[in-house]
Amino acid sequence: MYRSAVTVAKITLFFMNIWVLAVVLVVSLGHWRVFDSAAPGYVPENSHLVVMRELKEEGDSRMMYPSVNLTRPEPVILQPDPVHEEKPREKPVNPPTSSLNPRVENLRHWCHQQHPSKISPEKIPPSKLSSILVDQKHKLLYCQVPGVAQNDLRKLILVLSGALNNTNLASISGGDVYGKYGKSVKRLSDFPESTRGKMLKEFYKVIFVRDPLERLLKAYDMKIASKYSTYFHKAFGIPIIKQYRKDAKPDDLKKGNNVKFSEFAQFIIDTEYKGVAPLNEHWLQHYKQCHPCLVEYDFIGKFETVSEDIKKVLKKLKVPTSFFKGPIVSDSRMILESVLKKQYGTLNGQTLNNLYKVYSADYTLFGYQHPNFMHDLMDKAHVYHDY
Repeated sequence: MYRSAVTVAKITLFFMNIWVLAVVLVVSLGHWRVFDSAAPGYVPENSHLVVMRELKEEGDSRMMYPSVNLTRPEPVILQPDPVHEEKPREKPVNPPTSSLNPRVENLRHWCHQQHPSKISPEKIPPSKLSSILVDQKHKLLYCQVPGVAQNDLRKLILVLSGALNNTNLASISGGDVYGKYGKSVKRLSDFPESTRGKMLKEFYKVIFVRDPLERLLKAYDMKIASKYSTYFHKAFGIPIIKQYRKDAKPDDLKKGNNVKFSEFAQFIIDTEYKGVAPLNEHWLQHYKQCHPCLVEYDFIGKFETVSEDIKKVLKKLKVPTSFFKGPIVSDSRMILESVLKKQYGTLNGQTLNNLYKVYSADYTLFGYQHPNFMHDLMDKAHVYHDY
């Protein structure tokens, strides 16, 4: 019995020696394919490509997150560079820059917030450029806005472009500006696509604006309340009275010349929000006429400083103001705040708030503050807006 046990032990020891020898051979000579279990085509991991993250990364991570228990980083397998490299991130389009005029900087800032990626000038539809007048001689583009010294600026464009040989702007009648010389002024929308794109890139682009609610009241006074605006009475006065005046008299519906400001304001609000028709150009928002987030304007003039701003434009064009006889701007009077407060005070608080919202984009884009009279009226009516 003892001999049998010894024999079994010797045999077991013999086979263990053989197994140890086999293990040594496997480690020394490398991986044997006979033991492969991977599918055909499998490429074994390249051990020389396995690396650890740098200690600096690990240290930095601990500094950034001191309360987090960090574990030892997993090995990172370095892969060969891809055939197509990842494209670098595009730089922001027209970010605000301190070298710009503050008005332009403000405009581009808000446009960039809404439209980070600008479209190419060649792709801007001509319908968006119909308000822009062209002076090819001085490489000037001017976007006209009714109620913002439009007549005077159109006269200026006529003379600068060479379409009219009369440097005394005051002697040119407003009727002739749109009638006799109306077709002498070219619009940017009239040019071919490639030419439009080149002009938008190379020409000096100018827009003149005005406090939106002051401009709106001016439009009401000149086009709706004026006794001589028969066209606007028929086109707008009669429909407004018919829609918003319950006790309208037959003569009111026939003439349409006594529209109340409250009726006109409600008409503006309903037209804007119901979208039944576009607003007329005399009370259409600045941004919907000149599209400042599509067209990158170089200069923003304001009615409040119109004479000084025109001089700046002429200086840029290298045209001396002495070239013109007499004043360039015939009327730059602003509406008194007391008049604004009286007219807008005829509106209830909610109507006042809704009307302001129609023009809020213009206030933001062109850097106008919320009017003091509006703040007083809305505060009195206990109506507040959060934007």
